Amino acid sequence: MTNQAFQKSNITVSRHGGLGVVMLDRAEALNALSFEMVLEITKVLQNWASDDSVAAILFIGAGDRAFCAGGDIRTLYYAGIDYQSGAKNSVVPVDFFAKEYAFNQYLFHYPKITIAYMDGIVMGGGYGIAGHCDVRIVNDNTLFAMPETGIGFFPDVGSLYHLLKCPHNYGRYLALTGARINGRACVAAGLADVFVQGVSVVVLKDIVRASSFDKAGILKMLTDYSVAVDQAEVTEIEALFSDCDVEAIFARLRGLQTDEAVRILDELTSKAPLSVCVTAEYLKRAADFSFDQVIEMDFALAQAFVRSGDLYEGIRAQVIDKDRNPQWQHKSIHEVARGDVEVYFEPARYALRAHRIFST
Repeated sequence: MTNQAFQKSNITVSRHGGLGVVMLDRAEALNALSFEMVLEITKVLQNWASDDSVAAILFIGAGDRAFCAGGDIRTLYYAGIDYQSGAKNSVVPVDFFAKEYAFNQYLFHYPKITIAYMDGIVMGGGYGIAGHCDVRIVNDNTLFAMPETGIGFFPDVGSLYHLLKCPHNYGRYLALTGARINGRACVAAGLADVFVQGVSVVVLKDIVRASSFDKAGILKMLTDYSVAVDQAEVTEIEALFSDCDVEAIFARLRGLQTDEAVRILDELTSKAPLSVCVTAEYLKRAADFSFDQVIEMDFALAQAFVRSGDLYEGIRAQVIDKDRNPQWQHKSIHEVARGDVEVYFEPARYALRAHRIFST
């Protein structure tokens, strides 16, 4: 299959010597991940894991706008509405998360070198691919966000494992607000490994094939194209997000009254109050979690969110009707009771370990 490609379920797969390439090929939908795409990519990775002629895997996105803008939440919306109306049981929307998270976990532990070229929009499920790769490459076109609190959900796909490692409490800020950042900020925050300029996909394939097929070798080969990025600076964000107490965060934002504080307060106020509070509690609980603990918790929380009206209202407002006017269950974070949050962390009906693609 060397230098040949085949397409199936909106992915295009090709081989270039020891390099396997997976292109998310759904440019008209910003390469959003569908259930079928997750299944097909998983099969490809399983086949290549036992193929000694494949040394590394490169993930790219079709078109020039996005690597992957997230999961196919439109399909999730209709499955969820059917569940809430009684037409389907919760297994239908839950199964999508089970397969996606099992794939995320498999990719995190994958036995061969993996590379993601985060060219364009990288959000939600897109970072569930790129974030778990060994080499994460960004450029001037990169736009990253985990915007889930804006649709009544939470930052999932194992992203909290990486967000919690960001310096200066920056990951808390990104998780709660869904703020968008560029490629340089991704490197500074530790969410990507190298910022490059002037690297086409063709050039990148050649670089990887000429390397020793390990992380250090690939990064060394990228030196001629890479741009140094300064370490993340200490800003107001560090003090504003010094803990996971949502009431305290809002109070600090209101008290500071700087341009940045006003901007962040506006961002947070527009999000689903319950999602913000649940995400804050998750950030607190997951501070010392391993990746496998994070992805298991993601699956437990997803099952709770599938039962929540905020998720479907958020998708409706942002994607279906596009009126950008969601009517959340709670008008503000002050209406969210402790019990409203704790119920999300009760034992879930299904465990992700039953869906694992490998043994841990």
